[in-house]
Amino acid sequence: MKHLIAAMALFASILSTLMASTWSTNVAAQIIEAGEVSNEQMVSYYEKGMIGQNIRVIDSRPAGKYLAGHIPGAISLPLDVLKQNPAIVEKFGIPKTDKVIFYCAGRECTLSVDSAEIFRKLGYTDSLVYRNGIPGWNQKMQPLLAEEPFIKKGNVILIDVAQGKETIVTPSNKTIQISLDELKGDKGKTLLGGLSKNAPLIVIERDGMDAVKDVLEELRELDFRRLAYLPLKAWNDKLELAPSITKLTWSPVYGPGQVSPKTFEEAVTSGQPIFDVRPAADYARGHFKGAVNLPIEELEKEYARVPREQPVFINCATGAKSQKAFDILSRKGYVNVKYLDAEISCKAETCTIKE
Repeated sequence: MKHLIAAMALFASILSTLMASTWSTNVAAQIIEAGEVSNEQMVSYYEKGMIGQNIRVIDSRPAGKYLAGHIPGAISLPLDVLKQNPAIVEKFGIPKTDKVIFYCAGRECTLSVDSAEIFRKLGYTDSLVYRNGIPGWNQKMQPLLAEEPFIKKGNVILIDVAQGKETIVTPSNKTIQISLDELKGDKGKTLLGGLSKNAPLIVIERDGMDAVKDVLEELRELDFRRLAYLPLKAWNDKLELAPSITKLTWSPVYGPGQVSPKTFEEAVTSGQPIFDVRPAADYARGHFKGAVNLPIEELEKEYARVPREQPVFINCATGAKSQKAFDILSRKGYVNVKYLDAEISCKAETCTIKE
């Protein structure tokens, strides 16, 4: 009997310890996720039409990234703009009782985190962060909304499933009118088969999102990565019939100082000077081999650390800070600075680049 009681006491002790451990783990997880919004929550807010109502979503990325594709209903407020003029928040008319959710280019990106902190200091106590950002949104197969200025900038491919109707046609873009069935068949394979998977494809929305989602699903199946849609009613220029196209081609156009991922990787391999302008904590978690950490916040004062006599390459997590660093150094008279505008994730000295 004594042995039975002892065994039961031991079992109870072990069970208690396990339950305490499980509870502690759950609490720790809650603490880690405090102030964050999950993929499922964001999708739910979108599907219920809550974004733009009592739930405000703010895109903390540079304006150009927002124009190329953002969560529908989101407001563009880049972190740099917010830092320079916090009073700009007033123009959006957001009640301080509303839930405000910030996002950027994923968990490696801290633009959203910093923006939320500023909002909290301004009295928006329910400021949250969608840390998964654009990658998480894409993972849930949700649509991104492009804006007219991005289309007018050019070098995009427009897809309209309404054949024989006037559509968006510009000299700097390519427009194809093709049914969904044709897109899934041989015609689609012929048109898109040789196209770079990084080509920006914009689906034109005419009669609701069902058709758009079907096209986007098919394009994802074909491994295209830069996908968005544009409502036809958002186009303020003339419409016309698209010319016939039998095969599509596309190549990227890089701005001043911008380099391709391949060129950047070659610079890393050859030992060229690489400057990582992310915060020190992000750099410590992982960075390109040989990269030197010089946070963007310190660059104005510490720019002399950057050599002038040889090519220098700059990276961050999303391209936003690296482009700003390029602008700063250009103003300081540097002429050999190059930067990478891409999403980067690193562990130790192993990094992956997603353009």
